[in-house]
Amino acid sequence: MTYEILKLPQYHTKHHNGRRFRNIWGPHSDSDATRFDEASSDIRHRALDVASWIFRKGLGGQKSGKVPAVLPLTKADLEQPGDLPRTVWLGHAAVLIQQGDLNIITDPVFADRVSPVKFAGPRRLCGRAIETHDLPRIDAIVLSHNHYDHAEAETLAGLARRDNPAVYVPLRVAALMRSLGFTRVFELDWWQAVETESYKVTCLPAKHFSGRSATDRNETLWASFMISLCESNKHIYFAGDTAYSPHFTEIADVFESIDLTLMPIGAYLPRWFMREVHVSPDEAVQAFLDLKATRMLGIHWGTYDLADEDLDQPRLETLAAAERHAIDKSRLHITDVGAHFTF
Repeated sequence: MTYEILKLPQYHTKHHNGRRFRNIWGPHSDSDATRFDEASSDIRHRALDVASWIFRKGLGGQKSGKVPAVLPLTKADLEQPGDLPRTVWLGHAAVLIQQGDLNIITDPVFADRVSPVKFAGPRRLCGRAIETHDLPRIDAIVLSHNHYDHAEAETLAGLARRDNPAVYVPLRVAALMRSLGFTRVFELDWWQAVETESYKVTCLPAKHFSGRSATDRNETLWASFMISLCESNKHIYFAGDTAYSPHFTEIADVFESIDLTLMPIGAYLPRWFMREVHVSPDEAVQAFLDLKATRMLGIHWGTYDLADEDLDQPRLETLAAAERHAIDKSRLHITDVGAHFTF
């Protein structure tokens, strides 16, 4: 396998200053612009407000609604996907993309908890459709950023030991990947790409933040990615973790044909806190329309309790938003964990 690193004509460095990274689109339209810090691109929330929300969430009772059902998968189910591209939602932002002998996975997280320690932090709400060791051989991992619910050490280290796949990460995330055992790590800036004989991975903007401790906020980059399959000429857009911003239309201007978007729809309440980092279901559907994509798979919901919405609120609100926009039901997939479809 040969790898060629490319820079797209849109490449620029406005979003980093040599030490930290920043978003470049200003505050969300519903945010208080007077609280926006231009240097860091952060909204300066009052510490008491944030602490109160964290405290209330920690005391929160049972939520209403249902987590997604889990459709059990066997090794055999994933061994012969066929000639058409196929996606399998494995929970949260983990999606297995298959075509022929090629297996690419996004943000693989299978842990019972997503935090620095195993005894605390958000607990997995639904079961796993398949265990990590039963996955087919993974050829490539596409990782959006270093938050624990997207870059989970145990799952990643297991895949490194078993398959040592190529890993595509935003700037300054390579050190974490190498510490977990990966040797083929490609660290990319926005608007850079790596092309191989069978696929191409393009690193693209997202509006979010990064950090794995209290002291390293925004020292590594976050990103979305376009995954292009050479055999079928299909383009899958992985939105990663993101708020709503003009970057969706910027991406659509470059990629005129997007066959599928993997779009987050959960972890969006309360809006005063989440709107700068996570799309709401309404915004997820609008982003899908901005991208002019053919299909959308809803991800980043129902797997870990990260915010205030009820367990199935993301699914219900996304479906309602799609109906308001008269989007045909065949274009929108809000599936059970383990469900798959070809496209």
